[in-house]
Amino acid sequence: MTRNRILIALNQSELSHKIVPSVEHLFPPGENELILYFVTKPPRAAGFGEPDLGAGFAAQPGDQPVKPTLHPIYDSQQRDSIKAHVRSELLPLTNRLQEAGYEVSVKVGFSNNPVEAILRYINDCNPALVAMTTRARVGVTRFFFRNIADSLSNRAKIPVLLVHPD
Repeated sequence: MTRNRILIALNQSELSHKIVPSVEHLFPPGENELILYFVTKPPRAAGFGEPDLGAGFAAQPGDQPVKPTLHPIYDSQQRDSIKAHVRSELLPLTNRLQEAGYEVSVKVGFSNNPVEAILRYINDCNPALVAMTTRARVGVTRFFFRNIADSLSNRAKIPVLLVHPD
């Protein structure tokens, strides 16, 4: 049986996680696969890490003196570290959803523009639906501060479930 793929857009805010109960209520586990898609800004080049002065190496008689040196920290290392951190933070939610019978995966996107990142991921993984929360701004506030949910719902070529939790 083919499962519907539901992309749940998340970020660091508590508000973004409030979509999950609505998804659980509307979409039964046997028929749906959940993709927890966490979007964050890309890491900035860190340059070099601090030397490990406590490495425990003792000079032996006749050794040349060695000064601590800096080691490079690469973009890929930072991305891997962020992905591991996100998976760790989402582990309780992932476990709970899996225990309820959902097939769950966690994906991390890096972009300064979350809407573009989500649209790219939609094109890559072809979900049936995107689910996310919104602050539901209206009037002048909405005019000046268009939110991610509004922009995404206007540009996505698939249904977008928006929930205003309060």
